[in-house]
Amino acid sequence: MKRNGVVILSIVLALFWLSGCTSMEASKKVPYTLTPQGTVVWENELEFKPPPSGWKLIRVEEGGEFGFGFLKKEPGPFPCQTMFVYDEDPFGVSTRLEEREQEFLRRFLWNACLQMQVLEKKEMKVFGGEGLAVVVEGKDPVKKEKAKSKIVFGKRGDRVVSFYMTQWRPLDGTFDHSAFDTFDQFVASFKFLKKSFYETL
Repeated sequence: MKRNGVVILSIVLALFWLSGCTSMEASKKVPYTLTPQGTVVWENELEFKPPPSGWKLIRVEEGGEFGFGFLKKEPGPFPCQTMFVYDEDPFGVSTRLEEREQEFLRRFLWNACLQMQVLEKKEMKVFGGEGLAVVVEGKDPVKKEKAKSKIVFGKRGDRVVSFYMTQWRPLDGTFDHSAFDTFDQFVASFKFLKKSFYETL
């Protein structure tokens, strides 16, 4: 019964997201509202452009590695899927982007047993300030899987925050680069509507 309840709740939340319903009653049950401009305001703190239909909202209430993100299961054999998230507290402690990137990658997907390789790293603007983007790819020859990820680091006040996306495919599968375009649009549209708790201390 408990499992059925979780499944039903997931379906209800997904239908709400896709329907674009903005009634006051519904908005009390979810952490976001939709604006007339087509953007999403998350917990009255963040604003961003949502991905197109086909992406499912995912959220970690507490004790997770990220706050919220989006998941898309794609045609093809397991593990064909893509997920991207916003993380207010990515792995690591350094406030320097280059150092944080190294700390992050030491733990990122560590339990997937992938042989990770950095394909690209470049500086970029994030929130109008300093930022760093890294693209990595890894393979698991035993499970016959591979993954490609893009991680973007930026600053919210003095703290480092991040966005990251991972796409999974069989070893002989092809990555869908249009999903990375969707991720880039999400990051570019992201803005803070008020200071974080740490910025007010």
